[in-house]
Amino acid sequence: PIFVFMGNFTSKPLSSASEGTKAMISYFEDLANVICKFPNVANEGRFVFIPGPNDPGITGVLPRGPIPNYFTSALRSKVKNVMLASNPCRMRFFTKEIVFFRDNLVSKMRRSCLIEPRQDSNGQLSSHAIKTVLDQGHLSPLPLSTSPIYWQHDHALRLYPFPDALICGDRVEQYYETYEECDAINPGPFSNGFNFVVYCPVAEVSGSQTKSDVELCEVP
Repeated sequence: PIFVFMGNFTSKPLSSASEGTKAMISYFEDLANVICKFPNVANEGRFVFIPGPNDPGITGVLPRGPIPNYFTSALRSKVKNVMLASNPCRMRFFTKEIVFFRDNLVSKMRRSCLIEPRQDSNGQLSSHAIKTVLDQGHLSPLPLSTSPIYWQHDHALRLYPFPDALICGDRVEQYYETYEECDAINPGPFSNGFNFVVYCPVAEVSGSQTKSDVELCEVP
């Protein structure tokens, strides 16, 4: 199994002082100790860490690089398969492409919209945001003043052709919908209700067609 963790990894931004650095290092070490309590998971699982807006590193610009190795040395020494990924991050499962993106997309797009979208029973703000991103073929179709971009790496934010799944970690409530054969999923904030998602890219095969499976979960 692959476990994907998307930041922020602290509830509040840590200071750049030594106390903040030591705190982040100790948090990842605590996580390593929890994982090691389950030897099969620690040995056979793969753990991917995608940085959030407030995590250590160069922030405020997309795409952003992974969390610096300095903060995760204890985690990587205790847990076998740890990958510090960029944001966004792309994975391939056989022919399936999955894009992971951590950003407060709904709030950013709401602040930048010209006409307030209607919120009725068939159209929540999250649906408008996902459809806009996919229709524009870009993870950040926003003014540069709102969402600066490294132009030489802009291709990492493009969504054409559509991926098979777009997993966007946002602060809004969990959602799942399919738009133009692309699974759009938000696991929701783990700190609010301990929400997470179980995603199986290929759960059913019928001829040349495959069907994914999505389960929205929370820790009771």
